Amino acid sequence: MFNYLLANMRTWSLSLAVYCMTFTGATACTIVVARSIMFEQVPADVDASEIIEATIHDRTHFIDARGLQGELLNARVDRVIKGSIKTDTVKILLYEGCPRASGGRGIILGNLQSDPLLGLVLIPKDHLVR
Repeated sequence: MFNYLLANMRTWSLSLAVYCMTFTGATACTIVVARSIMFEQVPADVDASEIIEATIHDRTHFIDARGLQGELLNARVDRVIKGSIKTDTVKILLYEGCPRASGGRGIILGNLQSDPLLGLVLIPKDHLVR
C-alpha cells in the first residue's frame, strides 16, 4: 500500500513539473519563439524615431516605481543611423518578458523617453528571430 502511494505521488509530481514548464509564460516564450531587440541590418518594415548601431556592455536588473521588473542595458553608440542621440552611451530599458538582448553589437531601433528615475532611455522595438 505504501509503495503504491509513493509511486502515485511521483507520477503526480512529474506531471505537475511538466505542466509548469510547458505553460509558464517565460518558458513558453523561450521554447516557441525568441524575440530580440538587435538587428543585423536596418529593417524596412519597422518604424522608429531612433536607429543606432551599438555595443551592449553592461546590464543591471531593476524594479521601477510601479513594481515592474526589467533590465537596464548600457550600450556604447557606435553609429547613429537615424535620430537625435548625441551621446557616446545610451541606456536601453527592457521590461521583463520575451524581448532579449544577448549582448554584443547590432542595430537597435526604438524611441527615446524620459524616465523620472533613469533619465533619458531608449525603449527598443523587437523582432522575431528565425
